[in-house]
Amino acid sequence: MGDLLIRGLAPETHEELKRRAQDAGVSLQTYVARLLERSTTVPPLADWLSELDELPRHRAVSGARAVREARDELP
Repeated sequence: MGDLLIRGLAPETHEELKRRAQDAGVSLQTYVARLLERSTTVPPLADWLSELDELPRHRAVSGARAVREARDELP
């Protein structure tokens, strides 16, 4: 397991992270490690957008209409 040292973190950010860790009932180290691990489970935005560009286009279907129909199906 690797170690990471973060220097120059704004005091407000540090205090907020400590508060959130305390609220979650974990140490600051555990809380920040979980944040970092979670952030690596989703692709970077540029990769995600690139994947969207590779999806087939459906020019005959209006995006607005599809959203309206999906909303109409909600309970």
